[in-house]
Amino acid sequence: MPSSVQARGEELLEVTDSETATIDGRDWDTPIVGGRTVDAVHRSVLLRFPDAADTIAILLRKGKLLIKAELSLQYDGYEIVPSGYTCRENLGRKLWTEDPPTWHVHAWPLRRPWIADKATGPTFNASVNGRRYWTRYGATDLERDRHADLMAPQELSVTAREARFDITRLLATDVLTREAGARLLMLEQCGFLLRKVETYDSRYRQADAYEWAMPTGGHGLSFTNPRLLLTCRPITGTVAVTMPARLDRKALLTADGSRPTAVMFTPQGIVERATRALAPDLKGRADWQLARIGELHKVGGDQVSNWSNVAGDDGYKAYQKRLREVLAMPPRYWLGWEIAEQLLVWYVFRDLLPAPVQDHVKNYWRAWLQPDLETSAFLHPQSRDAIDYWRRNHDWRGRASFFRDGYNFAVSTQNFNHTAAMGALLGGAMIDGAWPMADGRHGLETLPLRFWAFLDGTTQEMLDHYYLSITLSAQKMFADYAPAPIDRLMGRILVDRTMEMLVSVHHPKLRRFVSSSGRARISGVLVEQDGVYGAIHASSRKGTANYLDKPANATAEGMPVWGYDFPPGRAAIQSLHSPWTPDWVAGLIDDKPVPFEETSAETIRGNFKPPLWRRAWLGAWHGLASTDIRDRTVDVLGQWVREPKVATSLNDLGTVTVRYAANGPDLTTTRDGMPGAAGLTLTYQSRNRAIIFAKPHTNRDKFLATLGEQGVSRLATVVGLWNFSQPRTWALYADGKKIESFPHRLKAGQRILIRDGVSYLAILPLPASDLGRDVEIEIAAGIAGKAEPNGAMVAPALTISMFNLRRDQPIAPKSLDLRAVTTRTYGGLVLEMGDAQQHGSFEAFVRHIDTAELTATWNEGKRQLDVAYRSGGDLLEAGFTTDFGQSNNGHFPIDPGAQERAIPYRRLNGAWPYLPAGLERDTSWAQQGTTGRLAKAGAVLVTESGRKAYLIADPVSGAVVGYNPLPDLQAFSLTARDGVNLKADGKVGLLRVEYRPWEKVCDISHALKPGQEEYAARFFTISGLAEAPRVTLNGRPADVRVAGQAFQISLA
Repeated sequence: MPSSVQARGEELLEVTDSETATIDGRDWDTPIVGGRTVDAVHRSVLLRFPDAADTIAILLRKGKLLIKAELSLQYDGYEIVPSGYTCRENLGRKLWTEDPPTWHVHAWPLRRPWIADKATGPTFNASVNGRRYWTRYGATDLERDRHADLMAPQELSVTAREARFDITRLLATDVLTREAGARLLMLEQCGFLLRKVETYDSRYRQADAYEWAMPTGGHGLSFTNPRLLLTCRPITGTVAVTMPARLDRKALLTADGSRPTAVMFTPQGIVERATRALAPDLKGRADWQLARIGELHKVGGDQVSNWSNVAGDDGYKAYQKRLREVLAMPPRYWLGWEIAEQLLVWYVFRDLLPAPVQDHVKNYWRAWLQPDLETSAFLHPQSRDAIDYWRRNHDWRGRASFFRDGYNFAVSTQNFNHTAAMGALLGGAMIDGAWPMADGRHGLETLPLRFWAFLDGTTQEMLDHYYLSITLSAQKMFADYAPAPIDRLMGRILVDRTMEMLVSVHHPKLRRFVSSSGRARISGVLVEQDGVYGAIHASSRKGTANYLDKPANATAEGMPVWGYDFPPGRAAIQSLHSPWTPDWVAGLIDDKPVPFEETSAETIRGNFKPPLWRRAWLGAWHGLASTDIRDRTVDVLGQWVREPKVATSLNDLGTVTVRYAANGPDLTTTRDGMPGAAGLTLTYQSRNRAIIFAKPHTNRDKFLATLGEQGVSRLATVVGLWNFSQPRTWALYADGKKIESFPHRLKAGQRILIRDGVSYLAILPLPASDLGRDVEIEIAAGIAGKAEPNGAMVAPALTISMFNLRRDQPIAPKSLDLRAVTTRTYGGLVLEMGDAQQHGSFEAFVRHIDTAELTATWNEGKRQLDVAYRSGGDLLEAGFTTDFGQSNNGHFPIDPGAQERAIPYRRLNGAWPYLPAGLERDTSWAQQGTTGRLAKAGAVLVTESGRKAYLIADPVSGAVVGYNPLPDLQAFSLTARDGVNLKADGKVGLLRVEYRPWEKVCDISHALKPGQEEYAARFFTISGLAEAPRVTLNGRPADVRVAGQAFQISLA
């Protein structure tokens, strides 16, 4: 007995006889006798003291006054790796072991009696198994199962080895019941429900956004020696306690007519639910759309499409297994880019989830979103303050979340910003969290819409095959499932914009996107089909995906043929609620009129003004694309087919890439999608011709970092020729003579021509500065490197190296004249492509190249190479310098502002070859800009100068879509090529107007932000039609009224 108790004349008595039972949210109907381990996800312990009532009553009758009553638990350790939960042991074990947690136990008084028993003991569903059921599973009903929070949680840890709960008021007041005897029986018959508090632990936050070690809710906290501690003081009188009748065992085992609330659906029931979940989205879809969806669904590879496969015994067992997997995932477990699949399961297949599973999913998002906290309470997840927050406050919840403040208010990567907004908005809607939804709505407008989609004429991830796939998946989630109409319209506009970019560079004969790439892997360039390919396939009448008969893990030449960041199965499910594109876009995907072009301005997060430029050009059997200054994985890409037919495999394609390289050259290996090249290319492309200038990095540290500790024996502009056909039937020529064997060496200036079936290439080397070389040009077999993501050894068939430096023995990089290397070294080539449709034959292509004139003059004073290339009737001219600002960081290829120094001029037939000021994007079917007037394929969109506008016009069908793509009020007038005009009588908010002339149908989607109503247009007037069109407004049929010679639609 503590001395302080003795000094006050008090006595401390203990009740030690206890009984426990465990209930587990993963096992709803199995009694678990005993157990003293609780967690914050599924495991709770019921604790009661069978002899407590009589013990305390006798004590009081003997003249003892109860001063204080406590429930005591002693610490008995914690689980480092819990059983039955998804857990990243390798990323957390060291932290969890070396830094023991300080977790807490929550105790609630129970309202229902129970007895631990293997047959009739309590379960997650019942207080008496099979006889008496909790009002709500898990004993969570506050009116009938347990009481509310009457006691504060208590720490139980290695440093706080005893947790004491003050239960005095439970016995001394009527908070539980009016009768004192009944209160005592509560301890004996009902007892307490115990549970760990911490659903995750910010103690284990690391210096990144991923929270690998934080989801510790499933880690058990164990106790031992449960006791009731009764502090009493002798009194002269006695306290008489009348004990009510106990509920005997027989009565307890009598069924009370209640029913379980955690119920597994029957096999037939789950089939019916799956059918109902899919039916609305399948109704009315064209047969070709259903066929494309079915093809992607069959490949699968995801965690969501199989939720529709529930029929039969195997289907039902697989369904139960998926439920177990959902329940095994603790709150706030980092799912990466699979988070879209978890949300998709909820929004498509929610009715297949029993109520406890739905609760579990909601708790996952409550942990991430902390919906009770305002935005101002949060810190950026990667900030020092967020990492140190626990050390300062010892608050397990932390004040940082990937899905709240940080990535909805600050620029990160495009996929981070999209994913954060998606989680906040759609996860917030799931749990009715006003603050999270506000964060997500802010993020959606500010970052995905304004910054990433419409800041300039392209977007950061165009075309990073797997990252843009992640982003596109999130955009479709907004369009289909976001909570408010304006949210969904923003999502629809985002999807339209991304799909337009993809369709613009998708070659229907190659079945590949002909586009330069930033963070990319060579597998994505050559064969891998991530979600962007699934979306295009789902939008095609004919189908565009290859390897549909192969499983999701299939490979070609060792490289995956299907991407895993946005697998085909998820693309199928995301095709259900709404199509990726309007039906008429299939015509452009399947039968694109060629040539087809794209030119777009790229400012790299608004830092390059004037902008950098992207180009793509698609011919009948080939395509060429480039970014003028980018320093990424594939700055220049040419692709083609050799047979005059649609490519159906990697073997049908040829590919050309260009890079400035040291040693090797290894054109395959990337690390996190980045190549680590020794230099960069500067490119001026016009149609299917490009002047490609190449040089070592200007920044000395950046250049040396690419060499590492190894010596350097080669510095060269390297052309990679990728050809996986067997046997290879192409032919290479140098100055008209066929090259019969490799390696083959050439003199500087010798022209190289390639015939690969119906496609042709001409490579005209530019002068290259001489740093010491014994060979000027060499064509040799490619060197294999490790292709991400699986490390497959892949090599180009041939490389063409145009050397600045070539030695037999390597030298130390620092022994080079680094100033000369970085500021006066240059090389490059002119690349021109063609095919049989353009030229008629290879012989005609040869004659065309023979007449082409190439001049290149080095100006030492300016450190500038002036290049002129006359091809056909066009003269391409450009100047390239070797000395310009370049910092050693990964954000910019060169210093912002140095672009006009790097490429001082470019001309096509004496004129500026790119877009005029105010026009940011121009393709064969779309325009974007701020000029106030956009025109494409006979359609015209008139808005306000200085405001962003966007126009899509199909040159085939005449369909047109006009946008006010940002929620900023402006005037709007759209004229289709058939003369039909759609004009607002005032300023419009966020707007999408689609007109299909063959149907005389107009779909208007319009949304205003709060406060815009007073200034907004009230009507749309449609003129140029003899009969009233069919019009929908925000997805519903609109009333069309005659207004003179026109027709009018109210926007109210």
